[in-house]
Formats: sequence, structure tokens, C-alpha cells
Amino acid sequence: MRTFIAVDFPPVILGKIEAIVDYFKKKVPDHALKWVDTDNLHLTIKFIGEIDPGKLEQVKSILTRCLEDQNAFEIEVAGLGMYPNQRAPRVIWLGITGGDPLGRIHATLDRHLSELGIKPEGRAFTPHLTIARIRKGTDRKTAQAIGETLAQFKVDSLGTVTIDRVHLYQSVLTPSGPIYTNLFAAMLNQV
Repeated sequence: MRTFIAVDFPPVILGKIEAIVDYFKKKVPDHALKWVDTDNLHLTIKFIGEIDPGKLEQVKSILTRCLEDQNAFEIEVAGLGMYPNQRAPRVIWLGITGGDPLGRIHATLDRHLSELGIKPEGRAFTPHLTIARIRKGTDRKTAQAIGETLAQFKVDSLGTVTIDRVHLYQSVLTPSGPIYTNLFAAMLNQV
């Protein structure tokens, strides 16, 4: 079972993201990018990967335990960027500000999930919202042109989001795209 831990966004923010994506689609060669379906947009805190379904209850328990002292908090969606950079982009993303609590949650989950044999991330956690990926087989020149085009745009704040729960999702990969199923939601403390 392929799983990950993430937070979701309300429809008003998703609508703004969809409008931005629709605009960007007109500015770059669409065949070179795989856009993330708005219905599948989420901010991944911890990618678990394949896990034995028998360990699911332990993951839920760890998630609940790791969040028991975490108050609800706000993040803001603002900014546009590319990984690794605009000269050779592979991932196009929207930025997240106010993500310090997400970083702490990620670090705590990394520590506690390692008890189940789930390996910690090999790189630093940087909260972001992936909106597109460069398709495999896209030549370097096209990717660079996409990076240069998108780097001309500034994405101002799309608004703030109150994070009051964290979800455990199952991801089933299909030829038409991933199918996500919410398996569990851990609530944060309401102030």
C-alpha cells in the first residue's frame, strides 16, 4: 500500500490555483508538462511509500501522537518557483510561507515513523505545492525555455489557509493519474 501524509486546501484556494495553472498552460508548451489535477493538489508533509497494510494502525497512532500538542496554524500560498532551478526545471511549484509548524511536524514524523522501519527523508523539508512536472523525454532546451517563461511571472498571495488537520492518504497509481483515498485525519488542537 503506497501512502503519504499531507494537508489539503479549501476550494477557494484551489480555484485560484486552477486559474493560475490555466493561465500558465497558455504560456508554455503543454506537451512538455504534466500538470497536477486541481482535485489532487495537497501539500505532502511526509511521503511514506509502500507500507504493509498491517502497519496502518501503527501509522495512524504515530500520526495522532505526533500531533497531540500541535495547535492549528495558518500558512499562506504565495510565490512561484522551480526545482532544481529555472535553467533546468523538473518541478514547478507554488510557495508556502508560515510553514515552520509543517517542518516541525515533518521532523517529528520522520523520527517516530522510523520505529516502523520507514526511512527518514534524505533532504531538508521545504513546504511547497507542486503544480506541474516536466515530462520525461522533454529536451533540455524546451525545459529551459519553460523555466525562463515562468520565471517572468510573480504569484502574489493566494490567501491564507488554516491547517487544523493532517491526513494519511493512500495513493494508487493508474495510467490516467493517481487516485488518492483519505484513510485517516488527525485533528490539531483548536485554540
